[in-house]
Amino acid sequence: MPPSLRLTWDREDRSFEAVEPDAALVARFADRLRDWYNAHDNASMMEGSGVMTRDDVVEFWRDLRASGGRGFLGFVDGRLVGDADLRSIGDGAAEFALMIGPAAEKGRGIGRTLASMIHVFAFRELGLERVFVPPRRDNHRVHALNAFLGYERDESPRARAFADGPDAETFSLAAATFRDKHRAAWREVEVRA
Repeated sequence: MPPSLRLTWDREDRSFEAVEPDAALVARFADRLRDWYNAHDNASMMEGSGVMTRDDVVEFWRDLRASGGRGFLGFVDGRLVGDADLRSIGDGAAEFALMIGPAAEKGRGIGRTLASMIHVFAFRELGLERVFVPPRRDNHRVHALNAFLGYERDESPRARAFADGPDAETFSLAAATFRDKHRAAWREVEVRA
């Protein structure tokens, strides 16, 4: 199992951190994550049932790591604000997911920054060639985030394999596209154990 990592990026007078949690850190924040996962606006956009228990949260994080996925808890100035992960990693690609938990934190650029950090990790550190996302058609915030990152519509069988249902659209992002569009993130995001 790879060591837990910490991604950091200080920008706009704020400190952003994405921490790959161990079991103890997941347990520490499991109740808060459960509440965010179960919140209607989050659950409906994540294709979730909206009914997760604390144990379900702990199991999700354990299974993500056991399957080779890389998950991160996102912090701004030391406050937990959400999570992000790369799943189904293989053959030079992965699927990306992000959740900003508190409604008051949405639409403030936090998701853009944390997503950029995870993409730097995916492309620069893991050497992935492409990342996929399958958002729902009505998830306008995620569509705006994907456009910011540089994702393009992708209806290939490989992309469609990530779709969670008929309401999902599929997009992908190539490493070179992201690197060229987000040079500051590429240079400035620090990754350490």
